[in-house]
Amino acid sequence: MIVDGNKIRSRLLSPREAARLMGLTDDYILPKNYNDAYHLAGDGLVVPVVRHVAENILEPVVAAIAATGKEAA
Repeated sequence: MIVDGNKIRSRLLSPREAARLMGLTDDYILPKNYNDAYHLAGDGLVVPVVRHVAENILEPVVAAIAATGKEAA
């Protein structure tokens, strides 16, 4: 979002910004083609986020199921 006084505008992320959000470092070489670079970042997973979800959601559910001796459907 870009706020300029009373005007609010939105813009697309650049491929580099998308890559940063996905955890890639600035020295990671992106494809020169805009679409290829954008898709490269969009096809990835952010490892710290996946780890957080696993630790706080998936692993407690698996542990709870194991504690009851039942199998998941």
